[in-house]
Amino acid sequence: MKVLQISSARVQYPGGTEKVVWELSKFLVKQGHEVTILQTNLYEKGVEYKRAEDVDGVKIITCKNDGFLGGFGYSREFKGKIKEIWENYDLVHIHGHGRFTSNYSLKYLKNKIPIIYTAHGFFHSKKANIAKQVHDKIFGNLLKNAMFCTALTKIEKEKYVQMGIPEKRIKIIPNWIDLEKFKPRKINKKKILEKYDLENKKTLLCVGRVHESKGSQYVIEAIKDMDINFLIVGRDVGFGEELDRRIKKLGLSKRVKLLGGVDDKKLMEMYALADTFVLFSSWEGFGIVILEAMASGLPVIVSDRGALPTLIKNKENGLIAKFPNVGELRKQIKLLFEDKKLFDKIKKNSLTFVKGFKYSKIAKQYEGLYGRLVKR
Repeated sequence: MKVLQISSARVQYPGGTEKVVWELSKFLVKQGHEVTILQTNLYEKGVEYKRAEDVDGVKIITCKNDGFLGGFGYSREFKGKIKEIWENYDLVHIHGHGRFTSNYSLKYLKNKIPIIYTAHGFFHSKKANIAKQVHDKIFGNLLKNAMFCTALTKIEKEKYVQMGIPEKRIKIIPNWIDLEKFKPRKINKKKILEKYDLENKKTLLCVGRVHESKGSQYVIEAIKDMDINFLIVGRDVGFGEELDRRIKKLGLSKRVKLLGGVDDKKLMEMYALADTFVLFSSWEGFGIVILEAMASGLPVIVSDRGALPTLIKNKENGLIAKFPNVGELRKQIKLLFEDKKLFDKIKKNSLTFVKGFKYSKIAKQYEGLYGRLVKR
């Protein structure tokens, strides 16, 4: 099959959607399919990129994004490029809801080529509720141009149904985890702690973009009187300066560290160093880092927002704290660090749970769906 993947941001951008597009594309190439990713440089004004490249057998075409528009984006170059190349493919897979690239592709490619649409959890959030409602009112009908819509969770499936998509055209396909890459590892923790100028204490970890929505500011408040380290790993997308200011104000610079974006080797090191993982987001469409942490042997604490409670069963394979309740978050962090029996139970259950999200198993579901469309 010849597959065209549509992404609003470059797959090099550190987001869950982009990670899925990239890993799915590489998987398909290994299965013998031809794959092209058509993307824009949304979110990355000023970052250098190549217009066309071939990486691991995947063709990548990047178009200049002309307008940010609150993350919606706009690209004249994208419009021209999709008109130029779409006939070279057997099907197109559009990724991300509420994006110019998604809406334009759905409209332009109607009745031209089989379309699969994946929202990737972008049916949110309370903060942007009015804007999202207006968007879905204007553009919601475009979803009917897709032959199949895939949902990460039952929550997302219900949203598709509310927008008029028949259930028979919706398939739940969750995100995945590479269990060969993410697994429990033994390292010299004392040596790594010294490397980052940290005291030899229990360590809490958060991995994700440094953004207000990720909730690290609440975690800092929750652990300010606790004798533990807190490491925040991820690329700053505009909240790092404010977060650093709060860390310094609370006098936590010695045990709370903003480590920025890291490569895979350092990321594995961080998962191996940590004792527990936290993701106290205001919204998550899925939360791939939760699977990464579980597979790495870390018990997790999450907020009660978005899809996170669909992954976590409280006191079984993780702990849940009501967002943005700092007191409840503090209680759950203390519980996990102090109750060894609960800690071990959650860790064991998490390692079992995450086996259901094996990369190859779930990627094959997409491949199977593609095959069904092409045969029609």
